[in-house]
Amino acid sequence: MLAGSSPDELAMIGISVLALAANVWCLTLISGHRDKGVHMRASYIFSANDVLANLGVILAGVLVTWSGSPLPDWIIGGLIGTMVLIGSIRILRLR
Repeated sequence: MLAGSSPDELAMIGISVLALAANVWCLTLISGHRDKGVHMRASYIFSANDVLANLGVILAGVLVTWSGSPLPDWIIGGLIGTMVLIGSIRILRLR
């Protein structure tokens, strides 16, 4: 970001699509067990955040391609970081 480099939007989209498929599969496996203990609720929160992050990276890649600017990547990356922080606080508060 400081050097002014631009993200490789096709790599962003391609890798995130693969990660999205894996994370949706994991979330599906976990969802039936999320009420069976704190560790399963934490796993569900973590996996749901991964799915949302993958969708965000795909959106950022599309917006970077469309706009020709790295700004969407920076903004969505900041939003994903905030989401991860909120998710980690939720996990730490589980009982």
